Amino acid sequence: MASCGEPARAAWHLCRPIGLQRRRLSSVSTTIRVTEQTRDRFAKLAKVTGQPMIELLDEAADALERRVFFDQLDAGYADLRRDPAAWAEIDAERAMESRALDDRSA
Repeated sequence: MASCGEPARAAWHLCRPIGLQRRRLSSVSTTIRVTEQTRDRFAKLAKVTGQPMIELLDEAADALERRVFFDQLDAGYADLRRDPAAWAEIDAERAMESRALDDRSA
């Protein structure tokens, strides 16, 4: 039997009723509460992009995860900059690595 990820027409009817358009049946979906305004925003984006709202939500979560990661990374570097000894270690390590990158002996 074809799965939702396969182009076979026989499988398409299996995916559509559970809102997983062209996704594998093993994907699990659930209901989350959002404001009506947020739902309307995603509905508008879905219409404009042609992507299902579930994919847009996945993309939004991915983007938020990346933003949080880089915000935390930036905060960590800010902490290091406030510690002169720790920042001196970073500078020394970078200088050493920089010399290694210039080494063409290999």
